Amino acid sequence: MTEYNCWVTYENDKALQAKIKKGQFGESVPLTHFPAPSGGCWPGLLKQWCEKRGIDFVDEGLIIRAKVKKDQIIDFIEFVYGNDPSYTDPAKMLTWKGKAYLASSLTNLRAFAAQQLNPRLWYELNADEF
Repeated sequence: MTEYNCWVTYENDKALQAKIKKGQFGESVPLTHFPAPSGGCWPGLLKQWCEKRGIDFVDEGLIIRAKVKKDQIIDFIEFVYGNDPSYTDPAKMLTWKGKAYLASSLTNLRAFAAQQLNPRLWYELNADEF
């Protein structure tokens, strides 16, 4: 069975590195807590987004990497999830014990990107399959 992953690394962000050392965050921000919409695969989605936005990326075969800024990460999140009704339409949100767990997690991801990422720094979006 093929598995796909997508994550943001922030090795150049000293403020986040300090928070990591304090145990506030993991070493990367995974996007794979959420399924890729429409049965898509993460490497394909990342390549498609990069091509549409004119962003250079490195295709290493099973992994795609793109250097991006904070606003681009926010745009990628919206590109992937902005039109997916399971995240945007309360009547179609997936729930567990009465809670819209995916939509809630996506809200947390959006808040993390908006509040924790530095607009002056470069980050890396990564997607792989194995």
